[in-house]
Amino acid sequence: MLLAKKIVVSGAVQGVGFRPFVYNIAQQLGVVGEVYNDSAGVVIFVQCTHTQFKQFLFRLKSNTPALATITKIKTKDCQIEKYLDFSIAQSRSGEVATRVLPDASICDDCIDDITDKNNRRYGYPFTNCTHCGPRFSIIKKIPYDRKFTSMACFTMCEKCQQEYQNPNDRRFHAQPNACSNCGPQLQLTNSKGQDIATDKIIAKTATLLKQGKIIAIKGIGGFHLACLADINSAVAMLRKRKHRKHKPFALMAKDLKMVQKYCQVSKAEEVLLSSSVAPIVLLTIKNNTLSSQVAPKQKKLGFMLPYSPLHYLLLQQFDTPLVLTSGNQSHYPQIIDNQQALQELGGIADYFLLHNRDIVNRLDDSVVQVCAENTRLIRRARGYAPTALPFPNGFEEYQGLLAVGAELKNTFCLFTRTNAIVSQHIGDLKTLESYQDFMHNIALYQRLYMTNIQRLACDLHPDYLSSKYADNYAQTNNIKLSTVQHHHAHIAACLFEHGKAIDSEKVLGVVWDGIGLGADNSLWGGEFLLVDYLSFNRLAHFEYTPLLGGDKAQSEPWRMAYMYLKQHKIAADTCFSGKPTAEFDALLKSNLPLNYTSSVGRLFDAVAYLLGICTEKISYEAQAAIELENMANECLTTKRQTAYEFELKKAKNHTHIDIKKLWVAILKDLKNKVKNQDIAYRFHLSLAELLVKTVLQLQQSYTFDTVVLSGGVFHNQLILKLVSELFESIGNITLLTHSKLPCGDGSISLGQSAICIARERKYEQQ
Repeated sequence: MLLAKKIVVSGAVQGVGFRPFVYNIAQQLGVVGEVYNDSAGVVIFVQCTHTQFKQFLFRLKSNTPALATITKIKTKDCQIEKYLDFSIAQSRSGEVATRVLPDASICDDCIDDITDKNNRRYGYPFTNCTHCGPRFSIIKKIPYDRKFTSMACFTMCEKCQQEYQNPNDRRFHAQPNACSNCGPQLQLTNSKGQDIATDKIIAKTATLLKQGKIIAIKGIGGFHLACLADINSAVAMLRKRKHRKHKPFALMAKDLKMVQKYCQVSKAEEVLLSSSVAPIVLLTIKNNTLSSQVAPKQKKLGFMLPYSPLHYLLLQQFDTPLVLTSGNQSHYPQIIDNQQALQELGGIADYFLLHNRDIVNRLDDSVVQVCAENTRLIRRARGYAPTALPFPNGFEEYQGLLAVGAELKNTFCLFTRTNAIVSQHIGDLKTLESYQDFMHNIALYQRLYMTNIQRLACDLHPDYLSSKYADNYAQTNNIKLSTVQHHHAHIAACLFEHGKAIDSEKVLGVVWDGIGLGADNSLWGGEFLLVDYLSFNRLAHFEYTPLLGGDKAQSEPWRMAYMYLKQHKIAADTCFSGKPTAEFDALLKSNLPLNYTSSVGRLFDAVAYLLGICTEKISYEAQAAIELENMANECLTTKRQTAYEFELKKAKNHTHIDIKKLWVAILKDLKNKVKNQDIAYRFHLSLAELLVKTVLQLQQSYTFDTVVLSGGVFHNQLILKLVSELFESIGNITLLTHSKLPCGDGSISLGQSAICIARERKYEQQ
């Protein structure tokens, strides 16, 4: 008996060779019908016997293309049509349920093509197929078809068109398919945009780099600034021109063997480096043979492998890595346009390696590390974004929600009909260009996912630019806006990431970060919260300390150190020689209103200052904390170290963590000439033991069996490792941490979304 079925496949199924995969299954089984892309995913009509249909479905779920991910398969009966064979039909549009795919690193087959002298794509730097190449960076709207990408202006030659139309070719319906006869081309110019005459652009670029030149290279998601990492003068000049004093530069190596020459690489790190994401992976330094200017005062280097054919071909010219840092002035978004690059990077780069394929969507390189046996995202961008997160139970049917995230390390989150879509890392919104990029991406995501904003969520802090945007949008469009406390959002994001249902039991959330506006209008950052999606109860926190000078307290660590000691009446005047302490003493006596914080991030700054780190000011965010962790990792006697004491003081309805004893002990160690590395390690150990001690004490009074860690402090590998090891010995507590999203503010938008929906659902049920 002949069956007629409609099959709808949802997930990451467009632009990954899924239609030819389906076509070949149909050919092998003798099934007739058609397959096409639409906004719901991939739609298949088949006419066949019952046995053929069972085999068809089995093969559909097995051995899917490398980049494909199936989340749902729906089937239903339909009318029999007059199909004579099986074909791939034109894409169609409709209500969006499919996923926009991240860009994927060059695959092994394409590497073979560009390195084979007998292949027509030999040396072609824009080679790709359905298993690799640009996706999100070139798309304007879906369905993902060439006419809706920046490849639309390149008409395929006869040979490329034949590949594109051949279901048995791996470039079948590869939307960016091209070759040197019909596709994008390279251009090499000087800093004024004047062409450098050469018929071997990549070789010439390599020669200039070997001469110590700095070159701006247009990549997949934006421009990079490049120089050879073993030429100290070139790296130092790049720092000087970019006004980037200390922040580490990323590196690109031609292969894994080169990375292993400079860093220790575990199996997990090797997998990450070689994956289709090809992120920057933070690795422990093995030796100091590269320029000391690459990553000053660091114990780790950020390495990535070539992820585009252009990078691959260029890196084969070198025996040492390239510095490859984002092409922008500090604090501004990465540049994606050729003319803008020439205008704004002309004072930094000596030459420009350009191409004429437009970058539609800006994407920084993703940054990850491996800690406590898991991948930890620090910056989620190229290769990861815009990956969708499935809804846990209870979050369905709330499409049209936009949560705008925090002001620093900004992302936003859009709830579509079927998924939560967290944007790529946008960054700090304090410059006009970054804010414009933020607004551009919100409009882009609405267009890509055909989702109209029906409700909004933002941070409780009214002065965040993201909050101001949401407030203005809500008033202009008469849309409801929910404000969400910063640290509550941190924990909710981690719960959502782990698939916890909307009505899950309360957990204890530990959030340690820089600062976020608290419910009492103080600046929180060292919190123990009893949390579910709907609400939170603050059970414990670090003591409040004034922020002397407001924002300056975050960039000049000595201010926090002075204030902590002053608050506890601990004499240490010799630690602050040359600092304007008299002015602050007068300010404290004036009774003028001050901002108070419970931030653990600021506590790191203060300890770092006392140990001689960043004694004037920091030059990039978290510099003092990062260098303090590096110092702690130099401790050679970790087994003999003991934790410093903290005092847990019970107040009326919460526990207050008093840190006077910490300061007394650290100053005593300094006086007794204890090594700074040992003090730094003891400080980290103290925080880990304090966390566990506080959790166990709170568990005596409150009901919870799960602890969730979030906040930027947990990017600190040593802290996370120590805490994880301590919890392993506790049998009745489950520990949850981030692995799909950053533990810093990059996850805030997802948490805002989850809390907003939980509130709305409760309101509807009342």
